[in-house]
Amino acid sequence: MNRKLSNQQLIKYLPIVLMVILLIGLDRLTKWLAALYLSNPIEIIPYLSLRYEQNSGIAWSIPIPYQILVPVSILLLCLIPFFIIKELNLKHVAAQAALALLIAGGLGNVYDRIVYGYVVDFISVGMWPVFNFADSYLTIGIFIILLFYAKIKRT
Repeated sequence: MNRKLSNQQLIKYLPIVLMVILLIGLDRLTKWLAALYLSNPIEIIPYLSLRYEQNSGIAWSIPIPYQILVPVSILLLCLIPFFIIKELNLKHVAAQAALALLIAGGLGNVYDRIVYGYVVDFISVGMWPVFNFADSYLTIGIFIILLFYAKIKRT
């Protein structure tokens, strides 16, 4: 049994890979800029500001020990794309976008956790916890799956 990917299979995943690279680049760039320029918060409009924070917890800064958080994050980062590839029809743009967003969001935040020991957050909206682009990617990716599941699931 030949396990090599054919050119057709590689071409099928190319848009997803390119989107992941672009999204991770945007996430890394914005986190770097936040660390460099946001020593003082910047209010854009009432209830929307940019401020640098180091989040050593998970969503909403819920504290979880680092020794548990990193391995669980890596495990999820491996399992979720596997589930999406198995369960969703990647011929649909929505499924491709969801997969790319979830991979990029997961990689962006796991990178921070491994390299720095925390995730850089910098977007503050009202009473919501401060977040970053990778968090937004994860939220939007899950939302796309929930919204379009009936259309993008494998039959």
